[in-house]
Order: sequence, then structure tokens, then C-alpha cells
Amino acid sequence: MTNADLRSLIVGVEHVVPLAGVRELPYANLDNAASTPALKAVKAEVDRLLEWYASVHRGAGYKSQLASAWYEKARETVAEFAGADPDYHSVILTHNTTDAINRLAAKFPRDNDRSVVISHVEHHANDLPWRERGRVVRVPVSPAGEIDPDELERTLRREGGKARLVSVTGASNVTGTIQPIHELARVAHDHGIPIAIDAAQLAAHVPVEMSGTDERERIDFLMLSGHKMYAPFGGGALIGSREFFASREPSVRGGGAVKVVESNAVDWADPPERDEAGSPNVAGAVALAAAMRELRRIGADVLEDAEHRLTRHCLEGLAEIDGVTVYGLGAGELDRRLGVIAFNVEGVPHALVAAVLAHEHGIGVRNGCFCAQPFLTDMLGIDEEAAQRFRDAIRAGDHSHTPGAVRASFGLYNVEDEVDRLLEAVAAVAAGRFDRARYRVDPATGEYRPAGHVPLRDHELLFNGQPQLMKRARV
Repeated sequence: MTNADLRSLIVGVEHVVPLAGVRELPYANLDNAASTPALKAVKAEVDRLLEWYASVHRGAGYKSQLASAWYEKARETVAEFAGADPDYHSVILTHNTTDAINRLAAKFPRDNDRSVVISHVEHHANDLPWRERGRVVRVPVSPAGEIDPDELERTLRREGGKARLVSVTGASNVTGTIQPIHELARVAHDHGIPIAIDAAQLAAHVPVEMSGTDERERIDFLMLSGHKMYAPFGGGALIGSREFFASREPSVRGGGAVKVVESNAVDWADPPERDEAGSPNVAGAVALAAAMRELRRIGADVLEDAEHRLTRHCLEGLAEIDGVTVYGLGAGELDRRLGVIAFNVEGVPHALVAAVLAHEHGIGVRNGCFCAQPFLTDMLGIDEEAAQRFRDAIRAGDHSHTPGAVRASFGLYNVEDEVDRLLEAVAAVAAGRFDRARYRVDPATGEYRPAGHVPLRDHELLFNGQPQLMKRARV
């Protein structure tokens, strides 16, 4: 399959968007590390479900029985996709990865004498929930965001048996670095410690096998999201040991999570039901499963080849632009990285670069700290004194000078022409071929917009059909 063939599988990739002035261009979405559009197969499956949708579990009606079977089949598909062992693992269907991590963290009692070991490259979602459970210990990483198993070994030795969990990302959402998760699992298990993997950035790109090749490589907990896997319907999963979930009280409590309820006592249901209280997001689960089936149908080799072509082209092109700094592994190390590329343009704030790309070139990227502020601060070489000044300014409500980077990230549907557009646009910015004076920064958000720009909220959206932008930006 070519990139063009893969593009035909995605909803909404041919939309034209307005630019500053009266121009229009096809939208180039290079912000897939944040969220991906839907696969057509996912949309079709959700549309089919909606014709038969009903509340799942305990409903005697035909539609309820059908929806329940659909929901449970989705659970099986998630387990198969993740390489989970049905005799060992249990799949809890959640809203997203953040929800999954928070649910897992809630199962660990607060203990300031015990630690959870994370890495310095973690997304805030795999950092902040653990701070509520006790001490958080960070494994140092390379400038590219690589977690070295030897560093994990040294960290666990220093903890001297006080660590109770290792929780690390499978791939950095900042630099795209793929982590050696099974090597890290062996280190953790040699110390008698379970390991959790945040696979939000990994699962849509690289096959995950929770069971590994042997007991030492087994991934104990895996968390992932549908919205980064071409299923933006609010589905996610927490996969872990059935025995572990059975030994802990539920993270969320309510209907559906119980066997027996008395006035002053409760018997919780078995996993996974005990951790799925309330009416579940059936559409999200079905969408997630449909995306997983489609990704498997396409094949990991096809997806990897397409992503490598775009990533190599982009990295090599950025390297030729004077004034551009790229962070992370290079074009010669594609087997250890995803198509997630962070960069900066000398002398141009990251937020201004992103604004120019959007308003003048129709390219969507992300900028900022990517919910990984501690790592970004170190990656950019910001000393503590400067970092404190930035933090003080943000606390005072001024985001104008917040440090960060620009991030371009590829999905299976992106094509080489879009990379060429990005490279041409970045080269223009680096050469100063844009009117800096026309852009204004909003101190409350740190975002740049062209003078006279009409925010999206002032546009009239026709929700009974395709959204029509009824007003144009005024420049």
C-alpha cells in the first residue's frame, strides 16, 4: 500500500480550510500525536452500532442483548490486539489513557515510604496521578528521551526494595523515541516489581505483545487510547492482571460494579465489571476495536514503511534548513523512533511558528511543552533560574514567553506532498519570509494570531451539515 492508498481509508482528509486573507488550501494535519482522525472502517462500525444501540448488560430486550455482545466482543479484540494472555490479563474499558492511569493509580494506597518509578520523559498523565500515591522517583533519560534499562537498574537498586511499581511510556510524545519496554520489564521483574506501560503514543504505530517472549518480559499493565488510534469516540483501555484487579476495590463505584449491596456492606463484582461502574461508552469501545482490526488488516509492516518514508524525508529536509534545531533521534535511527518530530526555529517563538504554519500555509502542528514540562525544560537546556522566571510569569497569567517547541507528527494517511509543504513553510519562516508585525500574541494563552483575525467562536457553524465558515478572517 502507498501513502495515497492509506489516505483513502481516513475520514475528512480532503477538507479545504481558510487562511489569513481570502486564500484557501487543503488542510495538512500534522498533529497526529495529539489525536488522529477516524478510519472509515471505524465510522462505518459506529454507524452500524447506532442502528442497534441499547444499554448493555442486564437488559432482556434484543437490542440490549446485541449491544452487550458487541461490547464484550470489543473487549476480546482489545485483548488480542495487545497480545494479552486471556488466562492472566483482564481488560477494563476506559475513557482514554489518562483515565486508565488514574484508575490504576487509585488502586495503590498512599504510602510515602514506598515509591513509583517513572522516567523523566513522561507525559503528565503518567506522572501526576502517581504523586498522589506517595513518592515518585524519576529514571534519567538521554537528550532524545531514551530510557536506558541500565539506568532503571541503578534506580531500583538505590530504592532498595521500596519501589512498588515501574510506570513508563512506550514511546515519547515529544521526540517519538520508542522505549525498550520488554527490556525494562525484565529489569523490573528481576527486582520483583510489576511494570505498567503508557502505550498512548505507541499502540497505533508498533505492535504490542503484553505477554512477551517469557515470564520476565511480561507487561503487567498496559494503558492506551482510541483517539490516537483513529477511533476518536472516547474509548480506551487498562489491561492488567485479573488477580490484581480482583484483590483491589474498584477505582470508580456505582451500578454494575457489584454482586450484592446491603445498607452497610457491598460485595464487588469480579473483574472487569467491578471497574466499569455506570453505563459504559459502548460506541467508544466498539470504535476502538474496529480501529484495531483495521490496523491489523493493513499490517504493521505497511504502516511502518509508510511512516519511515515520511519521517526520513522530513528529518533530512529540516536538517538542511539553516536556523532549525531538531530534537531526538536522527534519520538513521528510524527503527527506534516514531514519526513525531520536535523542532525550533532560531529567533522565532514556537507559538509564532505554529501560527504562521496554520494561518499562511494551512498546516496543523502542535507547539508548547506537550504535557511534558520537566523533560522539555531539560531538552531545551533551560537552567533552573530561567525556568523559575517562566513559571512565575505563567502563574501571573502571562504565557507570552513560555518555552517549548513545535511538533509535527504523522499518521498513516499523510503523504509526501504534505511533508514538502511543511519543509517549504518552515524554510520560509526561518528565512523571515512572513510579516512578523501582523501577528499579535495573547498573553493569557501564549497563542499568536494575525491582526484582525476572527476567532473560530465568531464563525457560524451549520451543524445540520458540513460546517461552513460563514465569516472570513479580516486582515
